Amino acid sequence: MKAPIVVFVYNRADHAKRLLTSLSKCPEAKESKLYIFSDGPKNEKVAEKVEQVREYIRSDAIKEWFGEVEVVEAPQNQGLANSVISGVNNVIGKHGNVIVVEDDNVVSEDFLDYMNRGLEFYRDNQKIWALGGYTLPITFPADYKHDVFVMGRGSSYAWATWKDRWEKIDWEIRDYKTFIKDKKQVKAFNKTGCDRTEMLMSQMEGRIDSWAIRFTYNAFKNDMLFVLPKETLVSNGGNDGSGVHVSSADTRFDTEINENKGKVRFENVELDARIEKAVAQIFRRPLMLRWKKKIRKLLKRGKK
Repeated sequence: MKAPIVVFVYNRADHAKRLLTSLSKCPEAKESKLYIFSDGPKNEKVAEKVEQVREYIRSDAIKEWFGEVEVVEAPQNQGLANSVISGVNNVIGKHGNVIVVEDDNVVSEDFLDYMNRGLEFYRDNQKIWALGGYTLPITFPADYKHDVFVMGRGSSYAWATWKDRWEKIDWEIRDYKTFIKDKKQVKAFNKTGCDRTEMLMSQMEGRIDSWAIRFTYNAFKNDMLFVLPKETLVSNGGNDGSGVHVSSADTRFDTEINENKGKVRFENVELDARIEKAVAQIFRRPLMLRWKKKIRKLLKRGKK
């Protein structure tokens, strides 16, 4: 059997259908066990939509697409962070590795091939924290000829990792107070996006509930990197405003899959600062928002 696939669903049946249909087109699907974790509704308003998703994931059609299917329906709402952490704990403990895909993605036909071969290729490389399947729409340097690249930032859209990496994670971020006072560390963490420390602060102050920022912070803390394909294997549809954590459309992260690129060639590549810089640019605040923040600070000083 191939590495297990884990999908987390909630209340968007159309998104779930698109994802599972795209996964079924991967030749490796028939050799893979699929786990689907369905979170319970937060309130009565979404209960009907949650049930629509559950009716779909229980269907016989999905069972025919994969080697084996296991559906786990939470009786109460756990929230995305708890769902992901507990679900991955369960699966990775049984299998030793895992491929995780969010429900609002579409994957290429080579996606499972890429993930399974990557899990094998980098299994013993303790510099690699995880594999990612989604790549931001950046322009690569003309002289960058590799199929993959590495960096300290991954994506929660689609990823894979191993049990020994997962077990390194400190979900409580017990060194947070030390980290946040260390300007050098904060700067280093923000090298691939000025949003990273802000998200971690929001998590630690209880304003958001994110497993992903804690996952990527632990990669940073352990001095490990993500492997990503130069050409994305994943197209995300969750930035349409329909998601729990995305309230309005955002086209910065839109990508298109190229099914004619051929299979990804894996290598042990070096970190490229030019690629890091290109990624960081996407996460820069719009100029107007940055100026507004500066003006607010000046006004506050003036009142003192």
